[in-house]
Parts: sequence; C-alpha cells; structure tokens
Amino acid sequence: MPQGSRSVQRLLFPQPGDEAAHELYVRAESDAVSWDRFSLTVAPGATASLATYFGAFPAGYWNAHTDIERITVVGEFDGAAIVRVCAADEEDGRRVLATVPADGAFSWDIRIGDGAWFWLEVEAGSEGTTFRDGAWLAPDAKTATATVCITTHNRGIDCVGVLERLAADGLVREQLVRVIVVDQGDRPVREVPGFDRAAAALEGRLKLIEQRNLGGSGGFSRGMVESLQERADHALLLDDDVLLEPDSVLRMLAFAARTTRETIVGAHMLSLLERTVLHSVGERVDRRGFWWTSVEPALAPVDLAVATIESTPGLRRLHDVDFNGWWMCLVPLGLVRRVGASLPLFIKWDDAEFGLRAAAAGVPTVTLPGAALWHMPWTGKDDGLDWQAYFQLRNRLVVALVHSASARGGGVLSASFAQDVNHLLCMQYGSAAARRVALRDVLDGPAHLPRTIQRRTTDMRVLMARAGQSVVPEAQLPAERGGPVPAAPAGRVEAVRRLLRVAVHQFRRSRAANVSLVDAALPRAEGKWWVLGLLDSATVASATGTGAFVARRDRRVASRLLWDAVGLRARLWVRWPRLARTYRAAVAELASPAAWHDLFDGPVDGRGGRTP
Repeated sequence: MPQGSRSVQRLLFPQPGDEAAHELYVRAESDAVSWDRFSLTVAPGATASLATYFGAFPAGYWNAHTDIERITVVGEFDGAAIVRVCAADEEDGRRVLATVPADGAFSWDIRIGDGAWFWLEVEAGSEGTTFRDGAWLAPDAKTATATVCITTHNRGIDCVGVLERLAADGLVREQLVRVIVVDQGDRPVREVPGFDRAAAALEGRLKLIEQRNLGGSGGFSRGMVESLQERADHALLLDDDVLLEPDSVLRMLAFAARTTRETIVGAHMLSLLERTVLHSVGERVDRRGFWWTSVEPALAPVDLAVATIESTPGLRRLHDVDFNGWWMCLVPLGLVRRVGASLPLFIKWDDAEFGLRAAAAGVPTVTLPGAALWHMPWTGKDDGLDWQAYFQLRNRLVVALVHSASARGGGVLSASFAQDVNHLLCMQYGSAAARRVALRDVLDGPAHLPRTIQRRTTDMRVLMARAGQSVVPEAQLPAERGGPVPAAPAGRVEAVRRLLRVAVHQFRRSRAANVSLVDAALPRAEGKWWVLGLLDSATVASATGTGAFVARRDRRVASRLLWDAVGLRARLWVRWPRLARTYRAAVAELASPAAWHDLFDGPVDGRGGRTP
C-alpha cells in the first residue's frame, strides 16, 4: 500500500449465501472463475471483468463531492495475467486506460477526473491466476467513525443477522464506536437465539434500548439522540430486516471523510427477492405534487445482471438526490446538533423531510453507488391498503406544509384527492376512511404529532377492521362468480372512455351481496380502478402473498367518504398559508432532542435499557 494511502473501496466477492448475486461482484463465464471473500481465481486463458456494481469504482461521485484528485488500484497476482485498467463516462461505456502485464504486486495510479467509473479486467495467462487483496486507495489517509442505529420491532432474527454481519468484519467493527439497537417490539430481541453471541462479537460496542413503539421516526431519533453522547462523527441509520454488504459501511465512511462539505451519505437498495435487481438508485421529492419518486425512472428497478455499467448510460450518470431512505443512511452528528432529529411522524416521509430540512441547512445528500444492502422492495408491501394509509397522507401533507414553496402546496391537494377517488373506485373504503382522519389531524395543527404518535397505529388498525379491509387467508376467501374481466385501457382516449363507464357504474345499485361469491378474483397487478370500478365485488391478492383483500361496493359509504374528502380539502386549502407558518415554526422544537426525550418511555436509557 502506498505511503499515507488508505483503502476507500475493497475489491471483494460474495460471502457464503450471497452467491446468487455474484454478477454484482464479477462478470465471467461461469466455469472461468472461483472466489473467496478477498480473492478471485481466473482459469487459464479466461477473462474476468470487475465492471460490476460492487467491483467498479464510482469515480464521478468522488470527483464531484470529495477533495481527492487521484486514486490508486492495488492487488497481488499469483500467476501471470494481463490487466486492463478501464474507464467509462456517460457518453462512452468503455475505454482502456492502460494494459499492464502483472505477476506479483500490482499498482496503478489514475487521475480521478479521467472517467465516471473505473474497473479492472483480468485476463489470465496459460496457467491461470489468482488476484487477491485488491483495493482502491486514496492518498492522505483519512477516516470517519460512526455509531450504528438499528430500529427493530418484532424482527429479532433479522436484527441478529445484521449484528452478526457487522461483527464478522474486523475492519467494519473497528470504525464503529457503538451499535445502538432500539427495540420497540413486544418480543424482545435480547431473547432471540444468537443475540448474546452477536453482542459478544461486537466487543462491548452494543447498546440495547427497549422503549415503547414510536415508529421508525422514534426509533431512529432515539439512535441519533443517543449518538450525540458518543465520540463519533456520524450516525448510520440501518433497517433491521435487511441483508447487509458490510463493506458498504466502510465505503460510506471513507466517502464521508473526504467530502468537501458536510454531507449525508446514503446507500442504494437492492431487492431481497431478486438479488441482482437495483430497486432504488436515488430519491427526489416532486415539488408540484409532493410525492417521492426515483431520480432515474428507467432504473427503478433495473437488473444489474443484464443492464451493466458498460451498456447502461443511466448507471454512469451522476444523480443528484433530495434524500436517501433510512434503510441505510449516514447522517453527520453535527447536523443533528443543529437541526435536530426526525419529526415525530411515526413512519413514512421522515427520511424525506429530514433530507429536505438538511438541504435547507446547506447539507446535501449523496446516494453512493457501490454502497448497498438487500431489502424487501416496496412492491412487496400493502402499505397503501393497511393502517399505513393514514401516515402516507398525513405525513405527505405535513412535509408539504413545511417545505412547499407554493402558496397552497402546489398540486398536493388535488393529487392526493385523486388518490382518494382511486381508493373509492377500488372499493378500498378503509383506506379512504384512514385518509379522512389524516386530513382532520393535519387541520388540528402540529401539536397533534407528538400527542398521537403512539395511538394512531392502533386507531387505524381498528378502523381498517371495521371497514373490512384486511387480508383474508386463502382458505377463507369467497369463490369467484366468473365472467370476463376488462383489460387495461390502451391510450388516453380509451382511459377517458373507461373512466366514464366507471362513473356510470358507480351510480348504479349494487347487486345483492352474496358473502360466498365475488365478481372476480384478481392478482395484485390487476387490482386497478379500471377493473374494480366496473365490478360490485372482488378479491385482490395481497402483495405479501398471504391471502387477499375482499372488496364490495357500497354507494352510501363511498358517497359519504367522497364528500368528506372534498370538504376537508376545501378547509385545508383555505387555511393552508396560516397552517404552513404554524408547522414551520414548530419544526425546531418538535425535532429537538429535548422534545424527543419527553416522548421516550422512561429515563434516557429507556425501559430496561442495558449495555451488554
């Protein structure tokens, strides 16, 4: 390793259990390579490319956001090889910067501005070669430290798995000051088999806090507030139900240590269901309708086994984001001291609001390629059809009130009204009723946020149960009456015609309910307004695959909910300017550590808090 240099990205290969995602680490013919964690063996005459998600170096991001000017790639070869040092930018998918014979120690220095991505291609000689201990090094060694803040709620096995991965990597462990687990469930994680072993492997770094359920915003805020007491530079917010690539922690810390200004550093989300699929490349908030969306829709999602760096310009592009999801996000603790932690939103929009608040304070967010974990994608959840429907709308409106530059929130009121109509046409009366409560709470002003943070989840579960909007097990579902199911409309004209047909159908009397039958049994993807709006009853498969929702049309309920959606939004439109001033004035207090301490259950260490 060159004098004064430090690894900013190790060249590594899949851990046991991660082999299904090997295309994220190395590309080669299947019988041409083998590997362990830090070495790659290439068969005689074969070629292996590291133009992969975890193998290539995202030079464009380092050039744009850090102070380094050169990067050095190093490694050790056992056996002769030809090494091609390659680069790519947005216009050109592959350029060879150098072709170098290698046998033994290898080192090559590159100017950081010479490409958006750098990588190696290894062509083995006649006897094959093994490449080991590869790394990208930056001059003038710097590092950063972090606490890890994990919020968990009755996912003890998953949480212990994350702790085990953090503990197993010695370099990762060295840069963690503390690992804070905030347990908000009623099945304690400390009782899960393997917890004590993981705690011991973390060598005294683990701090377990047990508190009442304050949602993700309360759990992560507890972690951030606790981190202010530690000698760390950052808090790494980390979900519990993930499969972690531990080197991502080191990559994020190395990047944060070299940024030219204080920066939130986020990680990408890969899909737990399809291990090579990149589900989130970066997030932004549409300021017109105040909804989050991908910064690169063509990459949401994208299969990295098919869409490579060389073949996909979107992957080579530099993406500016508004926020990073808190599945894995590195937050500077200096920022927390200045602007506070999360707003007490329970779940949904807390990460987006914090990113917007940070940007207003001069702290941008960078989502760093090559830093990622595997997480259940949003498509695998029913969060618009269960109790979370309340938080989706309530928090969206709160964030718009705080951050919208428009006099009355731009298009958020009309866009969210269209969603209400969609729920009604789909016979999702529980969702519409939950959203009605959200509108009323927003009108009550910011004081309702801490007052309702714990009870609204229970309230919404009860509301959904009363509305009959819950997942019914497969064995208890009514039978399908049968008959043709309309296809999706093709084009705008056909969509307008379908909407007119749906509107006419909504005024018709529903056929007499027969609890043992429904008009259609639909898969999740077909449960849309253009189908459901023409039916009187249906089952729609749950995204989780555990059963289905049973929907039955009720003109009276739909009319009442529609009228309330109109009336409440009219009140909100009239009061928006004053409410916006009130919510904005309340942010500093609501997000402050002192306000959060008032919400935490018991003293600062929490109920039963302990440090193993």
